[in-house]
Amino acid sequence: MGSRAGAEDSADQHLRAGRWGAARDCFLRQLAERPDGGAYEGLAQALWWLDDGAGCLAARESAYRLYRDQADDLGAARAATSLGYDSLLFGEGEAVARGWRGLAHGLLDRLPETVEQGWLAVREAEAVIAAQGDPPFAQAWAEQAAAVGVRQQDADLSHAATALAGLALTLAGCPEEGAPLLDRAVTAATTGEVRDAMWMGKIYCWLIIACQQTRDLSRADEWCRRVETVCERRQLSPLFTACRIQHSSVLIERGTWSQAETNLTEVMDEAVPSRRHSRLDAVVLLGELRRRQGRIREAEELLRQAEFEPGAIVSQAMIRLSRGERMQAWTAISGVLAGIPEHQRTVRASFLLPAVQTALAAGDEEAARNCADELRTTAGLVGNGPLQGLAAAADATLAVGSEAVAQWHTAVRWFHESRLPFDEGESRLALATALLALGDEGGAGEQVGRAIELLEGLGARERLDDAIRLRGQLSGRHETRPVLTEREVEILRCVAQGMTNQQIAQTLTVSPHTVHRHLSHILGKLEQPTRAGAVAHALSHHLL
Repeated sequence: MGSRAGAEDSADQHLRAGRWGAARDCFLRQLAERPDGGAYEGLAQALWWLDDGAGCLAARESAYRLYRDQADDLGAARAATSLGYDSLLFGEGEAVARGWRGLAHGLLDRLPETVEQGWLAVREAEAVIAAQGDPPFAQAWAEQAAAVGVRQQDADLSHAATALAGLALTLAGCPEEGAPLLDRAVTAATTGEVRDAMWMGKIYCWLIIACQQTRDLSRADEWCRRVETVCERRQLSPLFTACRIQHSSVLIERGTWSQAETNLTEVMDEAVPSRRHSRLDAVVLLGELRRRQGRIREAEELLRQAEFEPGAIVSQAMIRLSRGERMQAWTAISGVLAGIPEHQRTVRASFLLPAVQTALAAGDEEAARNCADELRTTAGLVGNGPLQGLAAAADATLAVGSEAVAQWHTAVRWFHESRLPFDEGESRLALATALLALGDEGGAGEQVGRAIELLEGLGARERLDDAIRLRGQLSGRHETRPVLTEREVEILRCVAQGMTNQQIAQTLTVSPHTVHRHLSHILGKLEQPTRAGAVAHALSHHLL
């Protein structure tokens, strides 16, 4: 009897210390001796941190069945509650997750109030935000959970529920009400009042999500770095992965594209066997980054992997718009907006400027104006620079003449102050076009020059080409920048790595003759006599 108690203590100690592999092994040894619901729950928790989705779900289901056989309704409800969210997390779908939560409600509704009822309410709020996008409904569940936490004197429950309520309010477009709740919960997590590492990490992540949704990028950047440090120190791999993805979205907006690319590529490589949704999030972000870089074929290959994700649909629609496929682009984006409830204001705000652009291009001016009005309202509620910039850009897209110039000036100012170089570069380019339409060639030239500096620094090839063409138009010299096809860029990159024609052919699965033909075209376009000269020229002009 004493040796079994010692083994249990050892497993729990490993779990509390974050030694996930050691905890897993201890729980497995216990279960080899005798079935035990608590050991199955502990095993599931260790496997959750080890990102073994199938093993985690199987252990939780074993705990549920064992508790039911023993008529332990509280234990069974606890296991069903965990399955009510983990099934969603690990890709089993909302119907399965909802079924488990329903079982938990059936078990708990006939029992006196316990912390398990509060945790079930937390899981309901999480699921609503993740799957249904209904912030007021999530807020109601979170407030119910917080009340249980207070009555039951459970600090982890109280703080997790408070953070969720804050996130729900923020998503509904009320950050002035949501931010204090999130700050309170994060302070508790930072000072050690939240003991469970999973809930501590989730509270951090919810704060970062709220910052991203309101485009409070400085705060998001700060917290991402702090949480990444905590995750590395405590070996919280799943949370570290999620945080790196969130941080990458901030880096993309801020123009730190090289670091974002490294983060996302590593996450995608590491998450290949994972059943979590996080890898898909990374795919969408990298696809959008490739679109901004002008690496369109790579962008489309990535976005196809996440074809049903709203972000992927919108990025693909913007590629279609650039090709002149106006109606297809607007149909895609309007479909995304139709699937996001109107009260989920900050989520919709991310897609409203593309909606204005595509609706107007497709000839639906009324829809474009409605989207611009909604974006302006949300920006007014949230009140920060990035959203004000998006709203000004939407209004500028619909305006003409001096009004367009004024609105583009406003957008440029907001994006510059918010340190969003890609948005600023695009807005300066649009401002230059508006100024040129009024005959102000000097002002247009100044804006084009600044746009070129920003876009060249980022490596945004397609938009940079647009800016250089406009500068050539202004100067009367029709300045052009050699445009290489995606295949030519691939071949020139191989040349830069020192490959021979034969090696390039093997790498790209083409014939040596095809490589030779492409190289001839490249040398002609770049007006360079040698391969080395072509590489040097391409690097100096940001063609690679």
